[in-house]
Amino acid sequence: MNIFLRFCILWMKFTGILVYPFLVIYGAIFTPKKSLPSFANSDLLTIPVTDLAGKIRRGEVKSEAVVKAYINRLEAVNPLINAIVENGFDRAVEMAKIADKRCSEMDEAVLAEKYPLLGVPVTIKECLKAAGFPLTMGNFWRKDFRSEENSEAVQVILNAGAIPLLVSNAPEFCYSWETNNFITGRTLNPYDQRRTPGGSSGGEGALLGAGASLFGIAADTAGSIRCPAMYNGVFGHKPTPGVIPLEGTLPDLSKTSGNEYTSVGPMCRYAKDLPLLMKIMAGSKAIHLKLDDPVPIEQIKIFYKKAVGSSFFTIPPTRDFSRTFDEVIQHFSDFGMKPMPLDVDMSDAPEYVIAGSAGLRDIPNLMEDPTGIQKTPYLIWEMLKAPFGCSRFTFASMYLMFLVRMATSFIFRRNNPKYLKKFEQLRTDLVSKLSTNGVFIFPVTPKPALRHHEYYTMWYGMSYTFLINMLGFPATSIPIAFTADGLPVGIQVVAGPYQDRLCFSVAHHLERAFGGWKPPK
Repeated sequence: MNIFLRFCILWMKFTGILVYPFLVIYGAIFTPKKSLPSFANSDLLTIPVTDLAGKIRRGEVKSEAVVKAYINRLEAVNPLINAIVENGFDRAVEMAKIADKRCSEMDEAVLAEKYPLLGVPVTIKECLKAAGFPLTMGNFWRKDFRSEENSEAVQVILNAGAIPLLVSNAPEFCYSWETNNFITGRTLNPYDQRRTPGGSSGGEGALLGAGASLFGIAADTAGSIRCPAMYNGVFGHKPTPGVIPLEGTLPDLSKTSGNEYTSVGPMCRYAKDLPLLMKIMAGSKAIHLKLDDPVPIEQIKIFYKKAVGSSFFTIPPTRDFSRTFDEVIQHFSDFGMKPMPLDVDMSDAPEYVIAGSAGLRDIPNLMEDPTGIQKTPYLIWEMLKAPFGCSRFTFASMYLMFLVRMATSFIFRRNNPKYLKKFEQLRTDLVSKLSTNGVFIFPVTPKPALRHHEYYTMWYGMSYTFLINMLGFPATSIPIAFTADGLPVGIQVVAGPYQDRLCFSVAHHLERAFGGWKPPK
């Protein structure tokens, strides 16, 4: 146990208690809660991807009508959540007309084989290159940047016939668990604008939660898919690393351990869409996932772990989360599956996270002018200026850079190898225990959506998601219930490498049992 790290966590807990009343006041003044418009054309907005693609191919539904329905929904809700960097609505309508014409001229079986997503609208996290759309990364230096090409993950989705509607907001350089930058501004949670939609895929999460997107493409290095998915009551899958190509995904983490931790993956409102989307996005590597051979839920061993260690040094579960987690475990017990506690020691999770973060020491510097003309300012000086509105860079993103630099400082450097060695033993134990037919139920975070700025005092809560990235395991965030205040609460299901299909089986089962995504009231 690193005494300095544990002291920092205690200090953050104490600070969090002190500042919480001010965050409540801040939310009430600057981001008061507002009701989203009710659904219009809800019959078109509530069809899963898998079903919608088939209806469009058969001419039962026109892609143009679907695209226009989503555009109307986006125009109605975005003023309340601010999740769009830039839209491509006019082009999307023209692409939908072309898709409808193709469906009238080609055989349905041929369309299903060549264009399995023909005419289906998609939204894209801005950090993934999408030709013709902005690529600002929410950064001052990049405010006029636009993408001239598609990332590989985007290209395969478009090749399958999907129609891009927009690129969605993300934190500056994706360096935050809250979505805010000085180009697009702050994205708000559709269930309560006083809360964050999470990050870094907060724009995607907010759009999906609001029922303004059917599925999105995002990326996850430390929880960036699963955290926004849970905060916004939708499904988000972090695949086994390496299955979906990272080319064209920013920031470029190829000089760090970040490439080993990062996965591009789908976010969606319906569990049944996860296998199809993964199969398309993985391309030839989908053969390793055996997605066409789903595992019946009865054949899956269920393990569970409610916390990474002592709640004294982690985020304690709220009453709503604790009750929801217990209900999930009880459901599997009632179903006759005999879930078992996961008997592995994760008490050193904060140390594991620090050791893993040290591998990110060469992450791109958001303050560095990409043209090389301007001198790079000092991090600490910019952080001191930021609270007074005098910095061109967001404090949240600089804060993460500061935490990474702390992880590589002399305070931790000597002990990091020791904790990484212990972590590798943990990974070996988990791979053996889960094998090819086991999963474990685990928190994404044991609290619903945080208030804006609250995460500064809860950075250690990333243990629940970042550990899974370090392990290299696939994981799916699954919506389960709502708090008394109407905030989504969920869990993540984690499987061994290349066993993504187990996560999908559990997600589909729990969606039927608990109801899955529900629009904001």
